[in-house]
Amino acid sequence: MMRRLLYVLFILTAVGSCYAAAGHFEVINNIPNRTTISLNGPWHFIVDPYETGLKTRFYASAKPRDKQDFVEYDFDKSDVLNVPGDWNTQKKELFYYEGPVWYEKSFSYHKREHTRVFVGFGAANYFTRAYLNGEALGEHEGGFTPFDFEVTKLLHNGDNFLVVEASNQRRDDAIPALHTDWWNYGGITRDVILIETPETFIRDFWIQLAKGSRY
Repeated sequence: MMRRLLYVLFILTAVGSCYAAAGHFEVINNIPNRTTISLNGPWHFIVDPYETGLKTRFYASAKPRDKQDFVEYDFDKSDVLNVPGDWNTQKKELFYYEGPVWYEKSFSYHKREHTRVFVGFGAANYFTRAYLNGEALGEHEGGFTPFDFEVTKLLHNGDNFLVVEASNQRRDDAIPALHTDWWNYGGITRDVILIETPETFIRDFWIQLAKGSRY
């Protein structure tokens, strides 16, 4: 029994390492016992069927400077989706939609000395790009795995905005493939939180029996 358990733990560790390498992040452990701030709730969103969001810099969340200034895509005037949740069941017009959707959440944060901050996602389906205050945080691929990015240096002391592109677009060289046997839903489907840690902390840990030991 113990041998099986150790084998399963080894496999899970290996899989987690593969996801980390692919997404350029490492998942912080022991989150329930750390200080967290929820970013759940209504997020503004813009549907991007022609995939122009990167070119037109949706992540910058541009605001009109005056009444004469024209901003074609304004998150403040857009509709909202609840996070966590898929977009298919929240908006009937998005029930069959496949492609990118850009989410935006404005929030206030007050910095504390000797504290590092990460933004953590429980899951988003399926490919995700994240930006804080117009600066890229990173990417993640996989609809059922948690991921996080450090935002300590990008956080403002006061108002901030987080922009997330989530795409459930199917590809012939990826998951989900062009032909699937499950519903291809999309969205930020699990909690989004800010995670606070001390400047020095244990991010991850693992244990194993000493070589040659008996059990």
